Amino acid sequence: MCPEGDAVKASEGEVEILRLQGQINAEPILAALRANGIPCRVRGEALGSVYGLTLDGLGEVAILVAPEDVERARELLAAGEQHALEPTDGEAGDEREGS
Repeated sequence: MCPEGDAVKASEGEVEILRLQGQINAEPILAALRANGIPCRVRGEALGSVYGLTLDGLGEVAILVAPEDVERARELLAAGEQHALEPTDGEAGDEREGS
């Protein structure tokens, strides 16, 4: 993970909040951020995505968010690491009667 102090400003005013090995590892995090209303995108090594490599940084990807979303995104990532995420109102209503 990219430490808070080492956040790299990306082009277009985005901030890197996390680095991972491989696009597949980034997908659940991208989904969680987007599900919580945080627009984000991934930037990565092209060679790794073409050949599916995750060796010596070839498959490394960075998750980028807008500067105004950095604090919320980091809070969400921290909650996920501590297994402290709670469902939103829409997710909590999935219980069926009679179960």
